[in-house]
Amino acid sequence: MSFFAAKAGNGDSIFNMTYIHTIHITFPYPAFYDSLLNSKATDTYLKVAVQFNNESYIDVGIKAKGNSSFNNPSQKKSFKLDFNEFVQGQDIHGLKKLNFNNAFKDPSFMREKISNDFLIDHGIPAPRTTYCNVYLNNQLWGLYTIVEEIDDEFCQHWFNSNDGNLFKGDPHGDLKWKGSNQQSLYETEYELKNNSGANDWSDLISLIDIINNTPAATLQSSLDPRFNTETFMKQWAAMNMFSSLDAYIGSGHNYFIYHDTISNKFQWIAWDNNEAFGSFKNNLSSAQLINLDMYYLSNPSSRPLCNNMLLNANYKAMYQSAYCELKNDFTNNYFDPKIDSLKNSIQQSVYNDPKKFYPNSKFDSSFNYDLILSGPGGLTIFGIKKFIGERSIAIQNSLYANNVSCWALNSSEVQSTSQDVSLYPNPAETTLYISYNNKLESVVLYELSGKVLLEDTSGKNQIPLNSLPVGVYLVEINGTIRKKLLKN
Repeated sequence: MSFFAAKAGNGDSIFNMTYIHTIHITFPYPAFYDSLLNSKATDTYLKVAVQFNNESYIDVGIKAKGNSSFNNPSQKKSFKLDFNEFVQGQDIHGLKKLNFNNAFKDPSFMREKISNDFLIDHGIPAPRTTYCNVYLNNQLWGLYTIVEEIDDEFCQHWFNSNDGNLFKGDPHGDLKWKGSNQQSLYETEYELKNNSGANDWSDLISLIDIINNTPAATLQSSLDPRFNTETFMKQWAAMNMFSSLDAYIGSGHNYFIYHDTISNKFQWIAWDNNEAFGSFKNNLSSAQLINLDMYYLSNPSSRPLCNNMLLNANYKAMYQSAYCELKNDFTNNYFDPKIDSLKNSIQQSVYNDPKKFYPNSKFDSSFNYDLILSGPGGLTIFGIKKFIGERSIAIQNSLYANNVSCWALNSSEVQSTSQDVSLYPNPAETTLYISYNNKLESVVLYELSGKVLLEDTSGKNQIPLNSLPVGVYLVEINGTIRKKLLKN
């Protein structure tokens, strides 16, 4: 098993969440806001002075950034700082660039932080995230999330190499085969973020060729030597669980892919998770987002990496295993303490934010209640804790509906079945009845993880279920026969 874990290194003192940072950005002229807006249109950096906590930096580059987060009437725009733009070799705690995001469509200010932390905690390459109170020309501009830049420092941090090609899957990085011509067919669909002198995209084009033009039966033998499929599967499963559809499985972009020159494999890097927890609707209803099927792809023929993997039996099993692994932590027990801790840390800064998108009451309500925000027809933003609770049940139900047993996938024992045993009703609510033609000696009820919830050796054929939450379980009869049970 290949497993990448973020190692101690540059930027640790920024992203350790010891406290909320403070940054003062000073433009050398008073009418700075229009210039900041124009920097987005021209894609050029302006020169500013920066004081980060108690550290001073001169001639730092700043420019506005974002798409939907930029194209809204608020003055609070996302932006990027480049400490190396005008002063060669200048950095901040070993990093050249930092992104400051404005929490657009996120009354909780947590979606990007929580989802990125989850990915990193499970060995999936993703940017580190923290918080900062931002002042522009001594005016408090509000609370922002600081998001790590995906660049050579990031690649060195994760993969111990930084000289391979780093591509961003924007604006339309769907990984579809379009032919072999780099300039006319791919340079308008992806961005090469480094090695611009060589400008050699042959590695990416070769990867896309393998993804699209290899028969399903032999895809694994061709793709595994060129692509870290295992960590991609985990990232894919996580995006599904978060109903994060402004990603490859949904909108078909918002990722980086790095050609690691040590392993000679491409590595998938998650990006732009500010609309996790179902905030990017992708034309789905709230119910559809909560109950998103584990194999959901917005347009399968235009998502060939996932679609073709699902056509390969080994890859499909790998994805199921990744899904089973991550679902054990996609629970309120895992997330709620982290959410509560973050809330305590940022609450006062949120209250003090003069340009935030939503009032304090919506921040307070954004954890346990769904919110209807302003706009045509109203936009539903899921309460984060509420979403996690409902989504964790839906994940179990999707596993059941797709006949995936996490225990069977992770068990050395072979799951057996028997026509002599039936469970009814199934789905059940308060009581499970067991019909068995032979003597009933033992009944054991398991979570799909394999945890024993109940063991009965009385020989009775009815099992009370009142104390169990809604979900999918395994029932073992006489130590050999296993059946799935859905509890409503």
